[in-house]
Amino acid sequence: MIGSERSAYLFLSLLQARTGSSLISRLGELPPSSILKISAKELAARVKMTDRAVRSFDSLRHDFDPDAIVERLTEKGITALTPADEGYPERLTEMPDPPPALFMDGALPQGPTVAIVGSRKASPTGLGVARSLGRALGERGVCVVSGLALGVDAASHQGALDGGGPTVGVLGSGIDVVYPRSNRRLFDSVRDSGAIISEYYLGEAPLAWRFPARNRIIAGLGDVLVVVEAAEKSGALITARHALDAGGDVWAVPGPPGVPECRGSNKLLADGAGVLWDIPEFVEAIAPEPIRESGKKTSEPHIPEELPENEARALAGVGFESTPVDVAAGRSGMAVQELLSALTLLELKGYVARDEAGAFLRRSVG
Repeated sequence: MIGSERSAYLFLSLLQARTGSSLISRLGELPPSSILKISAKELAARVKMTDRAVRSFDSLRHDFDPDAIVERLTEKGITALTPADEGYPERLTEMPDPPPALFMDGALPQGPTVAIVGSRKASPTGLGVARSLGRALGERGVCVVSGLALGVDAASHQGALDGGGPTVGVLGSGIDVVYPRSNRRLFDSVRDSGAIISEYYLGEAPLAWRFPARNRIIAGLGDVLVVVEAAEKSGALITARHALDAGGDVWAVPGPPGVPECRGSNKLLADGAGVLWDIPEFVEAIAPEPIRESGKKTSEPHIPEELPENEARALAGVGFESTPVDVAAGRSGMAVQELLSALTLLELKGYVARDEAGAFLRRSVG
């Protein structure tokens, strides 16, 4: 049987997933273990709770079985870390609303970490910067943390994998829920090279409010945060605010003046964020020497042997993030018309998909 304090944190995790608001920050001097002993009415009298939270509290506690929760996680190879456990990230405990539980598939790499965030609809230049930065950090053994979303997140993770380095993905859904679905292969690769982390238990849907909430975890896991491209109102800026509030080191990549997609990241620079204008110089500042020998090399994504040469080259130019045609052409060394013909065949065979903007991304096959 697990300890009462740990049980209480697991219960709070399930409760917050239903209510969408932090209770742990409101407990004050009330010990977490008391959550499982007092009534919802008494708790509401001491801690500000919505009616929805009170109703959820009663129904959840009636069926709550912490040992069954841990057993189910263990069967899936997933661990749960709470503030009562050794190994819970120290920086998260310093936040006003730390996650009551972190569910983890994989293992948190040791050593320095850099969180990279930015737009889901980043420009080809932004995607190239994110991937190049991730790769350069991966080659040094620096762990790249991001959110496994499309755009900058996916490009950063893929870059880290290209460089043979560790990477950690933080989800805005249940620990076993792949979102977006097109990221299935990237999801698996990130888990194999480091860890997938979520504050949400098995099966929790990727609801919109959960993504801004997960940004504080991304900020808390990174020693340094880099914003590649961000509009004035974006999740990346929320992450940057969390990092600044925690006393973290925030950098931003300069963007063209007046471009809406870069106004937020450029404003960070105006407010004093570090200017990331040269990737080698930045990486040298973060890790002057390689942190460790690179682990399993995954720099070249698997290309099925049965593909004709032109289709194999085209597929090698497409990442697990949405890849514009000009970027894929540059990576593959193919002329655009030849590339498009090959990608059309690959799309029919199910190896790639096309998004609404006409960019391509790889799909999990087999």
